[in-house]
Amino acid sequence: MKTTDYLSQFESNHSITSRRPAAASPTECGNEERDITTATPVADVPVISDLDDTCDVEPSNAEVVIDSAERPSLLELFELILKAPGRLHRLIRDPSLQPEIIPRLLAIALIGFTLFGVSLTFIFQSAGVWPSLTSISVWLDDPRSAIVLFDAAEPAVGGQFFSSALILIVAHAVGLIAATGVVLPSLYFYGLLSGLRMSMLSVTVHALKGQATTAVALVGILPLYLALALGIVVFGVQAPLLSLSLLLGMSLPYIAGLWGVRSLYVGFQGLCDTMPIERRARRACFLRRLVLSWSACYTAITPVMVHTLWSTWSS
Repeated sequence: MKTTDYLSQFESNHSITSRRPAAASPTECGNEERDITTATPVADVPVISDLDDTCDVEPSNAEVVIDSAERPSLLELFELILKAPGRLHRLIRDPSLQPEIIPRLLAIALIGFTLFGVSLTFIFQSAGVWPSLTSISVWLDDPRSAIVLFDAAEPAVGGQFFSSALILIVAHAVGLIAATGVVLPSLYFYGLLSGLRMSMLSVTVHALKGQATTAVALVGILPLYLALALGIVVFGVQAPLLSLSLLLGMSLPYIAGLWGVRSLYVGFQGLCDTMPIERRARRACFLRRLVLSWSACYTAITPVMVHTLWSTWSS
């Protein structure tokens, strides 16, 4: 009897017959659902439409924002222009650094243009000539006349020489920078027209980066030109070749300006990531054309600015 009861109990506990599990009560189902919802909330799952809306904001913002404690000095900016222009571009895009970088870039540009003026004065004195400028209005009436003539002048050191040399140096340093200020609003307008999201401060720092790059390139070219010009003076070549070499020296800022134009072009091309994605390709091409057009306007205005300041102060 005991054996029979034990077997029946064993079969009832381990029976493989189909037994339906007890139906869960509505309260238990609700608890399970709440647990699942709590574990993986639906609101935390990213929605594709939300991600698409963020494309209008700067996509590469994480790459642009840098540590605000990294504030480059004047010499560090000079090295960045030479060695790491890409890192310099990222630095000037930080709004917190722009007020400090602008005067330092301006200082680099003024130092480079001042050194150019000093070198040009040295060459003129060594060659025994001094440039005589023709008024722009006179040159427009008679385009066949030379706008710059080199008159013979004995090397001298005195008040008149220092006055003429100072006018030459300041006219080039101020004129090259002032021309940027004249065409700066048009560059800002071009940026807005192409769809860039940038302030006037950002446009200014990019323009001065181009000026500083031009000044650094000019300082790099000067030793080669000085060697060439001094060789022409020492060996006493003919006057036409001497005049041609002096005109080449006066044109050096515009030759070095090609590096500045390239720097400005690359900088604005990098700003295309602030445009909406759906219009980026078309607007980027339009922006590049506008920057090149602005560079052509600056190239045309700068000689006029330098010539006007030089002739006005000389008279």
